Amino acid sequence: MSESHVLRHWSAHFRLSPRASIRIAAVLCCALTIGHLSAYPWTSTRVVREAQLVSSMKLVDFVFAGERQTYWGLYFGWGLLVAVLLLSTALTLWLMSGLVRVAPREVGFITGGISATSLAGCFISLQYFYAPPTAFFAVLFVLLLAPTIQLIRGEHQKPRDGRSAIEHLE
Repeated sequence: MSESHVLRHWSAHFRLSPRASIRIAAVLCCALTIGHLSAYPWTSTRVVREAQLVSSMKLVDFVFAGERQTYWGLYFGWGLLVAVLLLSTALTLWLMSGLVRVAPREVGFITGGISATSLAGCFISLQYFYAPPTAFFAVLFVLLLAPTIQLIRGEHQKPRDGRSAIEHLE
């Protein structure tokens, strides 16, 4: 048996289905949300200088687009918004995994967009944040890249009983 034949044999057994990859990505995205919320209130006040900074953020206000807000309000609200957006991404991924057989190319394009966004999140996290979100975004990128390629190329699994995806809906 040639080496390439052995590798294809093993990769066929260990390759996740697009649906499974997308569902795992949804769970990881949910874990990323929990990790983000665990850092609440997204700052530390263990050192005097940090406590002074947070206090000044709460006291200093500004006007933007006709609205008055403190720096703390903007910072805190942004932290909550990121959590909501991460959770909505997790929910979207979970629900899309059920559409793999019905609209594989469309799901592939959407997972491709989320995969690219995860790559951007990886680089931004590497530059400005910490190792855990960087690692989560890197794994999400890789985990969603495989089903993206499979679904867009039409390499996803066909139904085992020979029926079309539409017939499965009936």
